[in-house]
Amino acid sequence: MAIRILCTGDIHLGRRPTRIPDNADLHALKPTGAWESLVSIAIDQKMDVVVLTGDVVDESNKYYEAFSSLQSGVKHLVNSGIPVLAVSGNHDYDVLPRLVEQIPDFHLLGRGGRWDDYILEKDGTPIMRFQGWSFPTRHVSHDPLQGYVEPNDELPTVGVLHCDCDVPTSNYGPVSLTALKAKKPIAWLLGHIHKPRLLSDNFPLVLYPGSLQGLDPSESGTHGAWLVTLGTEQAPKAELLPLAQLRWEEIEVSIDSVDSEDAFQRVAINALRERHKQIRSELGQTRWVGCRLQILGRSSLHRHLPRLITDIQSNLTPSFEDVEYFVEKIEDLSRPDIPLEDIARSNDLAGLLARRLLTLEHQDPLDVYQELINAARRVTRR
Repeated sequence: MAIRILCTGDIHLGRRPTRIPDNADLHALKPTGAWESLVSIAIDQKMDVVVLTGDVVDESNKYYEAFSSLQSGVKHLVNSGIPVLAVSGNHDYDVLPRLVEQIPDFHLLGRGGRWDDYILEKDGTPIMRFQGWSFPTRHVSHDPLQGYVEPNDELPTVGVLHCDCDVPTSNYGPVSLTALKAKKPIAWLLGHIHKPRLLSDNFPLVLYPGSLQGLDPSESGTHGAWLVTLGTEQAPKAELLPLAQLRWEEIEVSIDSVDSEDAFQRVAINALRERHKQIRSELGQTRWVGCRLQILGRSSLHRHLPRLITDIQSNLTPSFEDVEYFVEKIEDLSRPDIPLEDIARSNDLAGLLARRLLTLEHQDPLDVYQELINAARRVTRR
């Protein structure tokens, strides 16, 4: 029998996106909106169980803000016959246990850093075991697997853990991928890493589902929940469902040969349009895309860029196929269209600076510096 699990981690309910347009729907763009989408998908597609891999709540001081949306979602899921399982992470080690006490039928595994089980049943028959471990404190420098006890029956088992995989010096539950694979579970569902990562796609499946929605511009790309299908007689399957209402993208914009404001405007708009074409099949429920632009290349417009950049950031909000785009930040890495080599021929301060920049750019030190480097190498070899 195949079991369908809808899994996500690091929702961080209570956190709010920053630097979004004034006309954007703040509620939809908060992690709360993505959580509501997850609940709807789970019910519509009749999932067998929903699993949350820690850091469900942003911080302890978000108790009240997280309570209503979490309670409402869990209630809808349970009323639809879908159990909800979770472990606490380093952000919600104290608040999630308190929230669970107020939300009936929300199963928190591994309270106090002690492994325990939940048995999933169908028509009164056990069909899968979930073993979980929760953070007892904000920092955990020991391996959580030290207290793990393998089951002594043949019931398919899934491990749920908030941890730092293959980072032995971590203060956030360091475990090794090799150790996870050596244990009995047919799958490990992990939390803590915000970028989705499928570490193993066969028995055992090892998955970081990542954050449900990119929590800041550095968390670019596709985010959402994972549909994990498990059965003892078939290879596991893991599919990312893009549920995030808000997505972040980093885009390079070349202004080589751009010599007019009109051309610059076209290049900027086309950069967003081309990115939309690249990601359109991944957008799912995404309705807003925040862009961080890098301006590259050489242009005679270089000295006008501060004004043009301000104009873009304030006013460029195009829509492509009902998806709204906005510019969150622009980094200007461009240069004037006068080659440094030409400036370096002069003997004034500008020429001196240009020669130093060329040295750094080519990583070709002056002879006197090269001799010092060679001398240092000779000494270190002794």
